[in-house]
Parts: sequence; structure tokens; C-alpha cells
Amino acid sequence: MTETRKTANRTLASDAYALIRDNIRTGAFRPGERLRFADLQALCVMSVTPVREALVRLTAEGFTTLDDHRGYTVASLSLAELRDITANRQLCEGEALRLSIEKGEEDWEARLVAAHHMLARIPQGREDMPSAMRDDWEDRHQAFHYALISGCGSPILQEVCTNLFTRADRYRRISVSVTGSARDVAAEHRLLLQLALDRDAFGAVAALRAHYQRTADALETFFGNDS
Repeated sequence: MTETRKTANRTLASDAYALIRDNIRTGAFRPGERLRFADLQALCVMSVTPVREALVRLTAEGFTTLDDHRGYTVASLSLAELRDITANRQLCEGEALRLSIEKGEEDWEARLVAAHHMLARIPQGREDMPSAMRDDWEDRHQAFHYALISGCGSPILQEVCTNLFTRADRYRRISVSVTGSARDVAAEHRLLLQLALDRDAFGAVAALRAHYQRTADALETFFGNDS
């Protein structure tokens, strides 16, 4: 296989990965749903090889599971996983934020201010369905949280945090409909911005941990009612 063909296959696999993951994130593919190769090939408009590579990657990241008898299915949501993700996000992102406040220079502050400005300009909920998250808000929300930790000086720690953020995405989308107007997420983000710019590492890390815990607490109630 030529290098050009290898690159093309990797690109197709990346496209398939993004498309399947987005369908899982938005709930088009439900937790526990079996994923059939024929359906995924039709969705992605490509052959089975890049789709299979995409599913291998999605399984490694926790979005799908592989069973010898059933094949690939969308990973289920659970309280145990929610708690595990939350605890590790608090630990890893808290440390990355602390290091960013300690080491971050003016360019880190500029990235953070710019990311928050973009996030604050649009509402979280969709106009036609306030309980559903806007995709452009989610993109800016992700950019803001990445900016918070972007000055930590550790690419490996940032990668871990990125993976955890992605794993938390399906839970975060549910939390929007659970918490509704009872939670002022915009105020929580403003507080994080101010504490970071004030170089208050202790306060910023505490605020970040509380930010994630509020989501987890709301979903604890959701899963409890669903059981």
C-alpha cells in the first residue's frame, strides 16, 4: 500500500470516527444500541475498513463496546462511570488549572479572555428547545475549558484532560435538561475566569471542582429517578 493510500484511509477513518461519535453524543445512537456495519457504511458513505477503524478508536475511548456475540454497541451510561469521570476530571483538570495559573503568561491570559468572550456571546440552549444544548455553544464551551488549562506546560496532561472532557460529553448533554434554569452556568464560567486571572489557584481549582460536581449531583438525581 502506498503512503498516499495509507493517508487517505486514515482520513476516511477520522471522518467516520467524527460522524459516528457525533451521532452518539447527540443521542441519535442510543446507549446500548447495536451498531451494524451496513448502517454505518450508509451513514458515512464509505467502505467497511475505515468504519471498522473508527469503531476500534471509539471503543478505546469508551464510546462503544465490543462483544464477541453482538458486535459493536453504543456504550451504556451509568452512575459508576459518571462518578469515575467526575473524580478524574476534578483531579486532572484541577492540577492542569493550578499549573496554568502558576506558569501561564500573558498569551495564556489572552487566550482565556478571548475564549470566554466568545462563549458568553451566545446562550447555551437552543431557541426551539431550551433544554437542548446548542452545538456552537458546546464548541465554545470546550474551547473555554481548554483555554483554562492551556498554560499548564504538559501536553500529556492536556491530552488526558481532553479525553476526559470528551467522555463526559454525553452526561453533560443530559444535565442541561435536568438542571434547566436552576443553575447559572454562565456565572460559574465568569467566576472561573476571574479567579484564574486573579492568579488565585486555590479558589480557581475549588470553583472548577464545584462546577463539575454540580453536573454530577444533578445527574445522580436523574439516574436515581430512572432506576
